[in-house]
Amino acid sequence: MFARERKEALLLYMRQHKKAGIQELSAEFGVTGATIRTDLREMEKQGILIRTHGGAILNQEEVEKESQLHLRRRIYSEQKRQIGSLARQFVREGDIILVDSGTTMVEFASGLINFEKLKVVTNDLTIALELQKSLTIEVVLIGGDVRNRFECTIGAFGTEFLKQISVDKIFLSPNALSLEKGLTTPNEETAAMKRAMIQTASEGYILCDSSKIGKKNFCKFADLNEFSYLITDSGISGHDRKALEQEGLHVFVCEGEY
Repeated sequence: MFARERKEALLLYMRQHKKAGIQELSAEFGVTGATIRTDLREMEKQGILIRTHGGAILNQEEVEKESQLHLRRRIYSEQKRQIGSLARQFVREGDIILVDSGTTMVEFASGLINFEKLKVVTNDLTIALELQKSLTIEVVLIGGDVRNRFECTIGAFGTEFLKQISVDKIFLSPNALSLEKGLTTPNEETAAMKRAMIQTASEGYILCDSSKIGKKNFCKFADLNEFSYLITDSGISGHDRKALEQEGLHVFVCEGEY
Protein backbone atom coordinates (compact mmCIF):
# COMPACT_ATOMS: atom_id res chain seq x y z
CA MET A 1 0.00 0.00 0.00
CA PHE A 2 1.40 3.37 -1.03
CA ALA A 3 1.60 6.26 1.44
CA ARG A 4 -1.35 8.10 -0.10
CA GLU A 5 -3.52 4.99 -0.08
CA ARG A 6 -2.53 4.26 3.52
CA LYS A 7 -3.50 7.76 4.63
CA GLU A 8 -6.86 7.48 2.89
CA ALA A 9 -7.48 4.13 4.57
CA LEU A 10 -6.29 5.53 7.90
CA LEU A 11 -8.78 8.39 7.60
CA LEU A 12 -11.60 5.95 6.94
CA TYR A 13 -10.48 3.79 9.88
CA MET A 14 -10.51 6.80 12.19
CA ARG A 15 -13.95 7.86 10.98
CA GLN A 16 -15.26 4.41 11.83
CA HIS A 17 -13.52 3.99 15.19
CA LYS A 18 -13.24 7.65 16.31
CA LYS A 19 -10.04 6.89 18.26
CA ALA A 20 -7.10 4.51 17.95
CA GLY A 21 -3.70 3.76 19.44
CA ILE A 22 -0.34 3.69 17.67
CA GLN A 23 0.09 -0.07 18.16
CA GLU A 24 -3.44 -0.74 16.92
CA LEU A 25 -2.89 1.29 13.74
CA SER A 26 0.56 -0.18 13.16
CA ALA A 27 -0.90 -3.71 13.27
CA GLU A 28 -3.89 -2.75 11.12
CA PHE A 29 -1.80 -1.25 8.31
CA GLY A 30 1.36 -3.32 8.62
CA VAL A 31 3.76 -0.40 9.09
CA THR A 32 6.01 0.79 11.92
CA GLY A 33 4.88 2.97 14.77
CA ALA A 34 7.16 5.71 13.46
CA THR A 35 5.32 5.71 10.13
CA ILE A 36 1.95 5.93 11.89
CA ARG A 37 3.17 8.82 14.03
CA THR A 38 4.24 10.68 10.89
CA ASP A 39 0.84 10.10 9.30
CA LEU A 40 -0.96 11.27 12.43
CA ARG A 41 1.12 14.44 12.62
CA GLU A 42 0.21 15.31 9.04
CA MET A 43 -3.48 14.59 9.66
CA GLU A 44 -3.41 16.73 12.80
CA LYS A 45 -2.00 19.64 10.76
CA GLN A 46 -4.94 19.20 8.37
CA GLY A 47 -7.38 19.44 11.28
CA ILE A 48 -8.63 15.89 10.83
CA LEU A 49 -7.64 14.53 14.23
CA ILE A 50 -6.07 15.37 17.56
CA ARG A 51 -3.03 13.43 18.68
CA THR A 52 -3.06 11.99 22.19
CA HIS A 53 -0.51 10.10 24.27
CA GLY A 54 -0.07 6.85 22.37
CA GLY A 55 -2.63 7.50 19.67
CA ALA A 56 -5.20 9.95 18.30
CA ILE A 57 -8.88 10.87 18.37
CA LEU A 58 -10.94 12.10 15.45
CA ASN A 59 -11.72 15.80 15.30
CA GLN A 60 -15.44 16.20 16.04
CA GLU A 61 -16.00 18.04 12.74
CA GLU A 62 -14.84 14.92 10.90
CA VAL A 63 -17.20 12.59 12.77
CA GLU A 64 -20.26 13.48 10.68
CA LYS A 65 -18.51 13.39 7.32
CA GLU A 66 -19.22 10.49 5.00
CA SER A 67 -16.29 8.73 3.38
CA GLN A 68 -16.32 8.52 -0.39
CA LEU A 69 -17.01 5.20 -2.05
CA HIS A 70 -13.48 4.53 -3.28
CA LEU A 71 -12.22 4.79 0.31
CA ARG A 72 -14.89 2.54 1.79
CA ARG A 73 -14.12 -0.24 -0.72
CA ARG A 74 -10.72 -0.81 0.89
CA ILE A 75 -11.92 -1.38 4.44
CA TYR A 76 -13.40 -4.68 5.70
CA SER A 77 -13.56 -5.94 2.11
CA GLU A 78 -13.43 -9.63 3.09
CA GLN A 79 -16.19 -9.20 5.68
CA LYS A 80 -18.35 -7.44 3.11
CA ARG A 81 -17.75 -10.20 0.58
CA GLN A 82 -18.81 -12.88 3.03
CA ILE A 83 -21.83 -10.90 4.22
CA GLY A 84 -22.92 -10.50 0.61
CA SER A 85 -22.50 -14.21 -0.04
CA LEU A 86 -24.57 -15.19 3.01
CA ALA A 87 -27.28 -12.65 2.19
CA ARG A 88 -27.75 -14.08 -1.31
CA GLN A 89 -28.99 -17.30 0.28
CA PHE A 90 -32.19 -15.44 1.16
CA VAL A 91 -32.92 -14.57 -2.48
CA ARG A 92 -35.22 -16.92 -4.40
CA GLU A 93 -35.75 -17.38 -8.12
CA GLY A 94 -38.58 -15.13 -9.25
CA ASP A 95 -38.16 -12.64 -6.41
CA ILE A 96 -38.56 -8.90 -6.85
CA ILE A 97 -35.91 -7.34 -4.64
CA LEU A 98 -34.75 -3.84 -3.83
CA VAL A 99 -31.00 -3.44 -3.41
CA ASP A 100 -29.55 -0.41 -1.60
CA SER A 101 -26.35 1.33 -2.69
CA GLY A 102 -22.88 1.00 -1.20
CA THR A 103 -19.83 -1.26 -1.09
CA THR A 104 -21.46 -4.07 0.87
CA MET A 105 -24.39 -4.06 -1.52
CA VAL A 106 -22.09 -4.27 -4.55
CA GLU A 107 -20.57 -7.42 -3.04
CA PHE A 108 -24.06 -8.82 -2.46
CA ALA A 109 -25.24 -8.01 -5.98
CA SER A 110 -22.17 -9.42 -7.72
CA GLY A 111 -23.40 -12.98 -7.25
CA LEU A 112 -26.96 -12.31 -8.38
CA ILE A 113 -25.77 -12.54 -11.97
CA ASN A 114 -26.21 -16.33 -11.79
CA PHE A 115 -29.96 -16.24 -11.13
CA GLU A 116 -32.29 -17.46 -13.88
CA LYS A 117 -35.22 -15.17 -13.05
CA LEU A 118 -34.97 -12.08 -10.90
CA LYS A 119 -36.14 -8.48 -10.84
CA VAL A 120 -33.81 -6.03 -9.13
CA VAL A 121 -34.68 -2.44 -8.24
CA THR A 122 -31.70 -0.33 -7.19
CA ASN A 123 -30.35 3.20 -6.97
CA ASP A 124 -26.75 2.00 -7.29
CA LEU A 125 -25.20 2.71 -10.69
CA THR A 126 -22.47 0.08 -10.33
CA ILE A 127 -24.98 -2.63 -9.45
CA ALA A 128 -27.27 -1.71 -12.33
CA LEU A 129 -24.41 -1.75 -14.85
CA GLU A 130 -23.20 -5.13 -13.61
CA LEU A 131 -26.58 -6.87 -13.55
CA GLN A 132 -27.70 -5.55 -16.94
CA LYS A 133 -25.13 -7.90 -18.47
CA SER A 134 -27.49 -10.79 -17.66
CA LEU A 135 -30.37 -11.64 -20.02
CA THR A 136 -32.31 -13.27 -17.16
CA ILE A 137 -32.31 -10.38 -14.69
CA GLU A 138 -34.65 -7.42 -15.11
CA VAL A 139 -33.03 -4.28 -13.71
CA VAL A 140 -34.95 -1.19 -12.64
CA LEU A 141 -32.71 1.80 -11.93
CA ILE A 142 -34.28 4.35 -9.60
CA GLY A 143 -34.02 7.76 -11.22
CA GLY A 144 -33.14 11.11 -9.70
CA ASP A 145 -30.03 13.15 -9.05
CA VAL A 146 -26.71 11.31 -9.22
CA ARG A 147 -24.77 11.76 -6.01
CA ASN A 148 -21.30 12.58 -7.29
CA ARG A 149 -18.49 10.26 -6.15
CA PHE A 150 -20.96 7.88 -4.51
CA GLU A 151 -22.29 6.20 -7.69
CA CYS A 152 -25.95 6.29 -6.65
CA THR A 153 -29.13 8.31 -7.15
CA ILE A 154 -30.97 10.43 -4.59
CA GLY A 155 -33.73 13.04 -4.58
CA ALA A 156 -37.49 13.49 -4.81
CA PHE A 157 -37.82 11.94 -8.28
CA GLY A 158 -36.64 8.61 -6.90
CA THR A 159 -38.54 8.73 -3.62
CA GLU A 160 -41.80 9.53 -5.45
CA PHE A 161 -41.21 6.58 -7.79
CA LEU A 162 -40.72 4.27 -4.80
CA LYS A 163 -44.17 5.19 -3.47
CA GLN A 164 -45.68 3.53 -6.55
CA ILE A 165 -44.01 0.11 -6.29
CA SER A 166 -43.91 -2.95 -4.05
CA VAL A 167 -41.13 -5.55 -3.75
CA ASP A 168 -40.74 -8.86 -1.96
CA LYS A 169 -37.53 -8.07 -0.09
CA ILE A 170 -35.18 -5.18 0.57
CA PHE A 171 -31.46 -5.65 1.19
CA LEU A 172 -30.04 -2.52 2.78
CA SER A 173 -26.79 -1.39 4.40
CA PRO A 174 -26.56 1.46 6.96
CA ASN A 175 -23.49 3.53 7.76
CA ALA A 176 -24.12 2.83 11.44
CA LEU A 177 -26.45 0.77 13.62
CA SER A 178 -27.23 1.08 17.32
CA LEU A 179 -29.88 0.08 19.84
CA GLU A 180 -30.50 3.71 20.74
CA LYS A 181 -30.74 5.29 17.29
CA GLY A 182 -31.52 2.39 14.98
CA LEU A 183 -30.12 2.72 11.44
CA THR A 184 -28.33 5.96 10.57
CA THR A 185 -26.37 7.64 7.78
CA PRO A 186 -24.49 10.97 7.54
CA ASN A 187 -26.41 12.39 4.56
CA GLU A 188 -30.01 13.69 4.73
CA GLU A 189 -30.91 12.93 1.12
CA THR A 190 -29.49 9.43 1.41
CA ALA A 191 -31.58 8.93 4.54
CA ALA A 192 -34.72 10.04 2.68
CA MET A 193 -34.02 7.56 -0.12
CA LYS A 194 -33.46 4.71 2.32
CA ARG A 195 -36.69 5.54 4.20
CA ALA A 196 -38.63 5.43 0.95
CA MET A 197 -37.00 2.12 -0.01
CA ILE A 198 -38.01 0.47 3.25
CA GLN A 199 -41.68 1.30 2.69
CA THR A 200 -41.77 -0.75 -0.52
CA ALA A 201 -40.80 -4.11 0.96
CA SER A 202 -42.62 -6.97 2.66
CA GLU A 203 -39.41 -8.28 4.24
CA GLY A 204 -36.24 -6.47 5.25
CA TYR A 205 -32.60 -7.56 5.53
CA ILE A 206 -29.83 -5.44 7.03
CA LEU A 207 -26.32 -6.12 5.70
CA CYS A 208 -23.86 -4.56 8.14
CA ASP A 209 -20.26 -5.36 9.03
CA SER A 210 -19.52 -5.46 12.74
CA SER A 211 -17.46 -2.25 12.72
CA LYS A 212 -20.69 -0.28 12.23
CA ILE A 213 -22.57 -1.86 15.15
CA GLY A 214 -22.86 0.34 18.23
CA LYS A 215 -22.17 3.45 16.14
CA LYS A 216 -24.47 6.28 15.07
CA ASN A 217 -24.50 8.96 12.39
CA PHE A 218 -26.33 12.23 11.83
CA CYS A 219 -29.57 11.06 10.17
CA LYS A 220 -31.78 8.26 11.44
CA PHE A 221 -33.78 6.55 8.69
CA ALA A 222 -35.20 3.41 10.35
CA ASP A 223 -35.88 1.64 13.63
CA LEU A 224 -34.50 -1.84 14.16
CA ASN A 225 -38.01 -3.32 14.38
CA GLU A 226 -38.64 -2.37 10.75
CA PHE A 227 -36.39 -5.29 9.76
CA SER A 228 -36.52 -9.01 10.40
CA TYR A 229 -32.92 -10.02 9.67
CA LEU A 230 -29.39 -8.76 10.32
CA ILE A 231 -26.47 -10.31 8.45
CA THR A 232 -23.05 -9.45 9.84
CA ASP A 233 -19.55 -10.87 10.41
CA SER A 234 -17.96 -12.72 13.32
CA GLY A 235 -16.57 -9.49 14.76
CA ILE A 236 -19.92 -8.82 16.44
CA SER A 237 -19.71 -9.18 20.22
CA GLY A 238 -21.85 -11.67 22.08
CA HIS A 239 -23.37 -8.78 24.04
CA ASP A 240 -24.38 -6.90 20.89
CA ARG A 241 -25.78 -10.00 19.25
CA LYS A 242 -27.93 -10.84 22.26
CA ALA A 243 -29.18 -7.26 22.57
CA LEU A 244 -30.12 -7.09 18.89
CA GLU A 245 -31.89 -10.44 19.07
CA GLN A 246 -33.86 -9.15 22.03
CA GLU A 247 -35.01 -6.31 19.78
CA GLY A 248 -36.56 -8.95 17.50
CA LEU A 249 -33.85 -9.28 14.87
CA HIS A 250 -32.79 -12.69 13.58
CA VAL A 251 -28.98 -12.35 13.51
CA PHE A 252 -26.97 -14.37 10.98
CA VAL A 253 -23.18 -14.33 11.34
CA CYS A 254 -20.52 -15.16 8.75
CA GLU A 255 -17.99 -17.39 10.45
CA GLY A 256 -14.96 -16.62 8.28
CA GLU A 257 -11.52 -15.60 9.51
CA TYR A 258 -10.18 -12.16 8.55
